[in-house]
Amino acid sequence: MERESIGALMTTIAQISSMLDTNPNDWREHLPSARHVTASLDFVNYPAGPEEKQRQIQIIELFQRFAHIDVDSGGITDVSSWCLRQSLSLLQLYPEDVDLLRLIGQNWLLRAQPFLARIHLVDGSSSSSGGSVGETTSVSHLTRSEEERQAIRAAAEAEERLHTADYVEARGILLPAVEYLSRAVEATQSQGPLSGALLATAAEAYMSLGNVSYTRVNERYFRQALTYLRLASGQHGYNLPAHLQQYLDDYGPFDLFNEEGVPLR
Repeated sequence: MERESIGALMTTIAQISSMLDTNPNDWREHLPSARHVTASLDFVNYPAGPEEKQRQIQIIELFQRFAHIDVDSGGITDVSSWCLRQSLSLLQLYPEDVDLLRLIGQNWLLRAQPFLARIHLVDGSSSSSGGSVGETTSVSHLTRSEEERQAIRAAAEAEERLHTADYVEARGILLPAVEYLSRAVEATQSQGPLSGALLATAAEAYMSLGNVSYTRVNERYFRQALTYLRLASGQHGYNLPAHLQQYLDDYGPFDLFNEEGVPLR
């Protein structure tokens, strides 16, 4: 690629980076430019020294952020796929690179968000409607046998939902997410200090996978999530996001789970 063309691409990349930092709601105006850049750049064709490799990773991270700026909508598929393809290609050259492993895991986790959002919406509706036991029956007057029947019915309905399309898609996408994020954590442990942000992201992926998995396997996903959250909370200068801190506060001291994945007190 000619020097002038590379310079023009770098200018466009700088403009997109500035937009994301200052006016992210304008992302649609920059979509044609982003697609032009991703259609023009293929990092596998560019031998890279350490500085160039880091610049390439930063560009991938920038466009991954751009691709999933509206995360629950599913993102911009072609731009996200470019990010994943470039990261996987570079990973063949640098198989223990923490940033590449993290980017790949995050890409899969971001791809799962629309399915997780729909699952949360459906499950929330099911929970709110499932509390009713009839117009004349108060919850406070339920007999033990009625409570047991309701619990059995709720468990059966939850198990049945695990066979629906959103759950199946979410599991398939989250499996590579946890694989690459856990590899990133392992690589970090061998190369240098742990990152609280990486541990939190890995924990979130494992929690999400546990929430959409069958009861016979989800306990180990929740256990791993808690392990990562405990490690993250111990990293100097790092504060867990509020929802993860709440999960750790509620369940961190416990190691045993029931069949629904709820920690036993």
